[in-house]
Amino acid sequence: MQKALITGASSGIGKELAHVMAEKGHDLVLVARDKKGLKTVQKELESEHSIKVSIYTSDLSKPGSAKKLFKDTKKENVEILVNNAGVGYKGDFFSDDKYRTTAMAHLNMISLMELSQLFGEQFVKQDAGRILNVGSIVAFLPGPKQPVYYASKAFVRSLTRSLAYNLRNTNVTVTALHPGVTKTKFFDASNASFMKTGASPRSVAELGYRAMMAGKIEATHGFSNKILSNIFVRIFPYRMHAPIVDRASEV
Repeated sequence: MQKALITGASSGIGKELAHVMAEKGHDLVLVARDKKGLKTVQKELESEHSIKVSIYTSDLSKPGSAKKLFKDTKKENVEILVNNAGVGYKGDFFSDDKYRTTAMAHLNMISLMELSQLFGEQFVKQDAGRILNVGSIVAFLPGPKQPVYYASKAFVRSLTRSLAYNLRNTNVTVTALHPGVTKTKFFDASNASFMKTGASPRSVAELGYRAMMAGKIEATHGFSNKILSNIFVRIFPYRMHAPIVDRASEV
């Protein structure tokens, strides 16, 4: 069974992906900033399943962190990369903390891109491998109150689709998972109190795993999110998207 590296694996969707993959028999390499959280997940998985779990602490919002992580995990012989780590902040683009915004952009886009590039090159050489990029339903929309976060997820979607096309004649697949509102700590960190309810991270993780293993390019979680991404964005004129999302953010 292929060994998988999962970023942002100490909680939320990343943690649930670790549980799903452990149940399928994958050995795991778990990455997050929270060492205590990683150790807890490691202990849970190794006690419940006959697998090996390695943990690495890394703050992927910092320049150079992705390259260091790749170097540090070279000995693990990773065959599946799950880019799950990400963060979002609600606020005004022009007056918000510039460092925080840049760090978010680095985590959500640059580190994801660098890890995909580094591990992807390795996968192409061995003509086997899978990449799962956890995006978001917001990839389809502009977000006036979280412009960089929404844009970063659009980047993830576009990059995934391009890489999947480039790798179409290989045994390497790239998949984008688009969750909607999910019950995780993410929405507390993003200060998006209007999104306190949502789908279970377990159901999102299960869909992501199935889609990745099937080699699908994109998978959107939830019927309402499928309606949003496939019908709403096409029926309503582009100029109406931002005002509608902006008003919905006030709920």
